[in-house]
Amino acid sequence: MRDTREAHTPRRRHPGMGIATAVALVLVAAPFGATSHAEEHAAKRVEAMASFLAKAPRLSVSADCTYDVVQHSGEKIEFGEKRVMTLRRPDRAHIEVTRRDGIRRNLVFDGKQIAVFDLDQKVYATAAKAGTLDVAFDYYKNDLNMRLPLSELLASDLPKQVAAIAGSARLVGEETVNGVATDHVALRGDTADIQLWIAQAGDPLPQRLVITYRIAEGQPQFEAMLSSWNFTPDVPDSAFTFTPAAGAREIPFLVPRPATQP
Repeated sequence: MRDTREAHTPRRRHPGMGIATAVALVLVAAPFGATSHAEEHAAKRVEAMASFLAKAPRLSVSADCTYDVVQHSGEKIEFGEKRVMTLRRPDRAHIEVTRRDGIRRNLVFDGKQIAVFDLDQKVYATAAKAGTLDVAFDYYKNDLNMRLPLSELLASDLPKQVAAIAGSARLVGEETVNGVATDHVALRGDTADIQLWIAQAGDPLPQRLVITYRIAEGQPQFEAMLSSWNFTPDVPDSAFTFTPAAGAREIPFLVPRPATQP
C-alpha cells in the first residue's frame, strides 16, 4: 500500500519529514551565549509543551493539515487532509485520515501489528511489529516508507528532542489561533524553520504548527491546525483492533528495494 497520489503526481520534494527531522536540521544553527528574557520564555514554553504531551497516558487530537508538493517545473501544489489521532500509551493507536479528494484511510496499532486500510477501495495492508508506539511509528516511516505526519509531536521522547534546540527558540509575539491566546514561537536553523503557536492559559497545547524546508527546492511547507485536544478520550478497546471488512482484499506494503552495489 502507498499514497496513490504520489504515483500520479510528478514531484521532486514531498515534505514528509517530521518534526524530529526538522529538529535535527535546526540544531546546526542553534545560537550560543546569553539569551533575552523573551527567548528564555519561548524556550520554556516549548519545553513545557513537550513535557506535557509526552507524559499524557492517552490523548486524542484533530489536525487540519496542508503540505506542498514541488513539481518538476518548480511549481508548488498544495494538498490537504484531516487527521484524527487517538493514542493510548504505551502501545495503542488509531488514526483516521480524510484527504481533500475524499479518500479515507485509517491506521491501527494494537501493540503487535500495524494495519492500514482504505475504506473506499476496501484494501488493507498489515505488518507485524511488536513494541511501543515510538517503535511502531519509526518502523512504519523508516522501514515501510510510509507518511505519518505529526507522529514526532506525539513521541514519548519529544522533551529530549526539544531540549537539544531550546536555545534557538525566540518569541515572535502573542497571537490568537483557534480562538485561543497563544505564544508564537519560532526556531530557525540553516536548513529548516519551525513555528509553534502554544496556548498561554491552561495546558501548554500547540494550536498550530508550520515547518518550512528552506533548502529544499521550492521551499515546501507543512502546516497543521490542531484542535479538539482530549486527554480522557472514551475509546473502546475495539478501536485499536483491526478486523478486515467483508470483501476487503489484502495487499502488501510497497517497500523500496535497497540499492544494489555496482
